[in-house]
Amino acid sequence: MNMRASVIIGPEKSRIIEVAVPEINDEEVLIRIKVCGVCASELHPWMEGAGSSEASSPRKIFGHEPVGIIEQVGSRVQGYKVGDRVTGLIQNAFAQYAKANYRMIVKVPEALDDLEALGEPLSCLMSGADRTPVSPGDDIAIVGAGFMGLGFLQLMGLKGAGRIIAVDMREESLEHAKRFGADELYTPQNVKTEYKVTQWGHMEQGIKGMDVAVEASGTQGGLQLAGELTAVHGVLSLVGFHQGHGGLRSVNMELWNWKAISVINAHERRNAVHIKQMEAGLKLIANKKFNMKDLITHVHGLDDVDRAYDGIKSKPSGFIKAVIKID
Repeated sequence: MNMRASVIIGPEKSRIIEVAVPEINDEEVLIRIKVCGVCASELHPWMEGAGSSEASSPRKIFGHEPVGIIEQVGSRVQGYKVGDRVTGLIQNAFAQYAKANYRMIVKVPEALDDLEALGEPLSCLMSGADRTPVSPGDDIAIVGAGFMGLGFLQLMGLKGAGRIIAVDMREESLEHAKRFGADELYTPQNVKTEYKVTQWGHMEQGIKGMDVAVEASGTQGGLQLAGELTAVHGVLSLVGFHQGHGGLRSVNMELWNWKAISVINAHERRNAVHIKQMEAGLKLIANKKFNMKDLITHVHGLDDVDRAYDGIKSKPSGFIKAVIKID
């Protein structure tokens, strides 16, 4: 049995081909994919044509943020049945079907729309927020108001932030940040970045003295600014994706060292933690405490994957996050 899948055939070029439906083992489920989010972590591999050579077999299928319906269940699968709607840590999902180990999926609450139940990016937000220490009333800076920044902004509010400022180069992104709960909006140019050390070694910082600064831009400039915004003995939380595209970064270690800041790598690599945080995040969405639906702004078909990736790069009007609708 074959299915349709979008595969990379060259730099910034995908094509729909017929491939075999994945075969499952005893602990896996076969999922009919309904929707799949488009992640910025795959942007540069798409731009570079990763896995597109004629020698690549099978051809590379991207997509790891799906929601779908279980169609087949392995003999040792526990807790799931045919017809369950699930999300989870599922690869190769720009296709009509994908498979996953049953321990790597979670059920989607009935009240949720497919588009707001993307489990993998939700678990990244939830686990990162969980690892970022926030005390009630803290001043929080979010540097980068894209999908991850806006999601983190909401979660910082839920954790008790007293004041949240958002920093982004795009005025439209700052408008989004205001809608999702930011108290103050700044471009990098109008944030006060000067600081001075006073008598007895105290540092005066103004807006720079943020208890927690969240870097969610994935850029060198964003990382530098977030470090400057962090208060003495404050927390710098690294949420942005700095991998696979010239990810070597330089930091002002003299400043970081002087400030005695705590640096949190807010990425999560433990699958069990991802699944736990995914379930918690879906609960927040179901109970109207986290707005995922309005973060999804562009929906494309399976034959339009390239346009979806280009949206991450070109940022069309209103863009926050794109999703591929498979059905």
